Amino acid sequence: MPKNNNRQHIFDVLDSPSPVLVEDQNDLKFSLYLRSREVSQIVLYLEKIMLKKKSERELFASENKAFIDSLMKAFVEDSNLTLEGMQMDQESAQLSMQLATDLRKSVSLINALFHGVEGLIS
Repeated sequence: MPKNNNRQHIFDVLDSPSPVLVEDQNDLKFSLYLRSREVSQIVLYLEKIMLKKKSERELFASENKAFIDSLMKAFVEDSNLTLEGMQMDQESAQLSMQLATDLRKSVSLINALFHGVEGLIS
């Protein structure tokens, strides 16, 4: 698994994590929707990685530790965004719940990747 190809694909899904500035309810909804879509794409990509051979997963993990670390930091910021959404209307609350669910899946997959589980069965 070439290093640049793996990293580039994740960067395509989620450009460099940046703080989300929320000025009003519509901005919050848009931010929640956008981040939820991005994180769900990350989940799909991580699931594909978990289907690969153990040696390929280990190679990916070793080559991408710094990036995964920055991704986890972005997830912490995203969790704050989900809390803001829970205080708004029902649509924002639903978007917040979806983002929180996808964040949890991503973190679980990253933990599995780094702690050497046998992978997912297709």
